[in-house]
Amino acid sequence: MAKLRHLAILTHQPEKLADFYKKVFEMKEMHRTKNGSVHLSDGEVNLAILNASNPKEPGHRPGLYHFGFHVDNPDDTAKRIAQVYPDGAPKSREATYAEYRGTDPDGNIFDISSIGWGEKRNTNYQ
Repeated sequence: MAKLRHLAILTHQPEKLADFYKKVFEMKEMHRTKNGSVHLSDGEVNLAILNASNPKEPGHRPGLYHFGFHVDNPDDTAKRIAQVYPDGAPKSREATYAEYRGTDPDGNIFDISSIGWGEKRNTNYQ
């Protein structure tokens, strides 16, 4: 089975987004490029914060639809997000896979889950 190991967000504020993901999700900075892009990792998945103001491949629009973080305690993570970026404070939700949904400083949507994205949780939601 293939395993997701890399996501990329194209942004006009790579420093701000990288700082958000390092502070909230404790991602580690792995590399910075000459054009201002920042590569982060949780030890398994790489998150590339790519500089849209100086792109290698011009013509792409900033953003990504949404992605999810598997965390030990979604309530604690939601509180940390509210402290770091109050405008993106996640809202709790009763969805099949995620307990919270929030946004980063660019407006990218992310889910927070303590159960992950394997088996469906036992709810009425699909």
